[in-house]
Amino acid sequence: MRFSRRTLIRAAVLSLLAPAAALPLNTWSSGPFTIRLSDGGLNILKDGCIAVEGLTFAFNFIRPDSVFLSEPSADTLVLGLRFGEGDGFHADFPSHVNVTIRRNGDGLHFLAGHRSFEHVSVRMKDRDEHYYGLIEKLYPDNAHNPDLRGRVVDVDVYGEGSRDYAENYASAYSAFYMSTAGYGSFFDTFARGRYSFAIQGITSIEHQADALDWHLFFGPDGARIHEQYFRVIGRPKAVPLWACGPVFWRDLNRGGSDEILDDARRFTDLRVPLTACWVDRPYSNGANEWSRMDFSEKFADPEKWIRILGGEYGLRFMTWVGPMTFQDRDFPGLLPGYRGYMDLTDPACLAEFERRLAANQYAAGVKGHKMDRADENFPFTEPWHDPVRESESRNKYAYLYSKTIHEFLSRAHGADQFNFARAAFHRCQPYLSAVWCGDSRSNWKGLQGSLANAARSGFMGFPVWGSDTGGYLGPGRIDETLYSRWLNWSAWCGLFEIKIDGSGGEGEDRPPWKYPVSLQNAFRAACEQRMDLLPTVYSRANTSYKNGVLMQPLAYRWPTDGKTHEIWDEYVFCGAFLVAPVVTPVPMREVYLPEGRWFEFRDPATEHAGPASITVNAPVDAIPVFVHENSLYVTGDIFRGNSRKWKAGLNGNGTLVIHAFPGGRGDSTAFAYVDAFDGDQEKRLALSRSEKTVVFESEPLSSAASVEIRCDAKPVSASLDGVPVRIRYDERRRIAAFALPLKASARLELRIR
Repeated sequence: MRFSRRTLIRAAVLSLLAPAAALPLNTWSSGPFTIRLSDGGLNILKDGCIAVEGLTFAFNFIRPDSVFLSEPSADTLVLGLRFGEGDGFHADFPSHVNVTIRRNGDGLHFLAGHRSFEHVSVRMKDRDEHYYGLIEKLYPDNAHNPDLRGRVVDVDVYGEGSRDYAENYASAYSAFYMSTAGYGSFFDTFARGRYSFAIQGITSIEHQADALDWHLFFGPDGARIHEQYFRVIGRPKAVPLWACGPVFWRDLNRGGSDEILDDARRFTDLRVPLTACWVDRPYSNGANEWSRMDFSEKFADPEKWIRILGGEYGLRFMTWVGPMTFQDRDFPGLLPGYRGYMDLTDPACLAEFERRLAANQYAAGVKGHKMDRADENFPFTEPWHDPVRESESRNKYAYLYSKTIHEFLSRAHGADQFNFARAAFHRCQPYLSAVWCGDSRSNWKGLQGSLANAARSGFMGFPVWGSDTGGYLGPGRIDETLYSRWLNWSAWCGLFEIKIDGSGGEGEDRPPWKYPVSLQNAFRAACEQRMDLLPTVYSRANTSYKNGVLMQPLAYRWPTDGKTHEIWDEYVFCGAFLVAPVVTPVPMREVYLPEGRWFEFRDPATEHAGPASITVNAPVDAIPVFVHENSLYVTGDIFRGNSRKWKAGLNGNGTLVIHAFPGGRGDSTAFAYVDAFDGDQEKRLALSRSEKTVVFESEPLSSAASVEIRCDAKPVSASLDGVPVRIRYDERRRIAAFALPLKASARLELRIR
């Protein structure tokens, strides 16, 4: 049969006008993403490049027989899965499952659920990626390298210290990892998981969960990926200014409150600046000298001596807490077991826990807590007041512990409080001020292991992290060189806390007054350095929701630079500083500098060009620190703890120095300064560079401030808000300095050669 030309044309037009749903859907695009269905699963393209390849899902270990795309819209797609068989356990295991895929900016969210699901699996092809995150401890074989490629990792909080050769009770976990392929993976569940990376060409995620709730966040570096992550789990908790300074403590205060006051006096006599301290257990009455949560006779009249710490020495005071009563059963809502863990879902338990802390501690002036335990000898099979799946109990308990203590402190003190824990899980970040790395060894191995833990915690997205300076496990007194190195490093950590005795108070104490003058000087210098950095630490801690964690491993900042993938002993601190701690007795080390110009922190006239590896000398009283081009940071005198004893009070709102290191032509950067004297408003500081000018701009600051700009040569001229100003140029340091107007915006322009 022959058709006329008109009939053929009409048929062609009708076929073009036919509904798109009538055709097989193999590709969907939304914003920067394209999702393609292939024989091996889904391929996800970001900006035209494959980011995830061969993505597949399984439920209760049953994989679908066929997969199809349907119901596309601008930001949502449905992935249909058909199953030819059940799981053999559940009669209602579905024959069809819809996985909803939603685009949210630069992220994708995958959702699916069914009452029969007990296990969810995600698989994808390895694309020669490197993987970071999930777990703080040096697992599975005490490796310092944070790269998990080729590893199998369990994500389940546990506190069996004897299982770990390295740092006992390093207990931060998260179902979050990031890949050098440019994405972060977050499985939003408390259920235990197992991750296998690049095993026989496959990377897999498994959780004993009842639903698929999985996010992919895409970005050029860790900060951009974490910015999206924090939009999902909530902003990290705000940190008060006083908690950003040096903090001291003892594992055992045998001398009670008199010893705490005497330590404060001795530190002050040595002019070592501090901002806070805490008392560790035991200090209470009851089982294990804790369960009553009050202050025992050695610490009698807490209102009086805590007031002296604050009024005379300017120190905020915190205490140890644990979520158990040990052998004391005189407490409602305890879980079975000899530790007496509290059921943190039981209203009566929570009410009594808060009542004791509020009446005995907060009323006396306690401003925060070191949150111990929650991971050790935990009865994870026992029923809770609010039912919880056994696979979720340990991880969820760590989360509830942070949330509970945060809520207690917030009701007592508003935002002027601080809590830090060794056991943490994802979603703790909005309720937990900081993480500390558990019981590290008091030797060089412990210093090295702690630094490696810091890298892993940074990848997971815990913004503020610190270690027991000097270590925990071992004798009190430690080698002077080791002590100095650890102090120098801790001054450049998110949390700077210093332990001045041995494990359980054993051995000779290690406060600075029991060491030679050389160590006393190093101790003082580290604490002074930290006090000078307070404006930057405070600002970055309270803007981590958009700027990322404070201690960023090099692969977090430069994921496409292959040299960074195995580096565990360097990191970028507060966005500007490359910190390279010395973790052996040898007074030198090799430092890898990624791309760009790098300036020595203590001698900004000296610069290095990256990428390059250099060998640096490192005297015992110094730590190698470099400043990256196109960076801003702020130093200054804005808080005085015990230093008020030799410096008196602040003059007004203190003083600031803004340090600007311009980049190349066309570069620009900004720093969000959190103004503690103006309602914690974020004040924008901006720096830009053109061929002939460097421009610095500032919103009004409530503290007297000056700006120091690193220039290769003396600027030709300068103007402040269009008015010519005099240039003060330090030829030796290559720094041009200018005073800024108080409480007024400013635009400083330098004409350069």
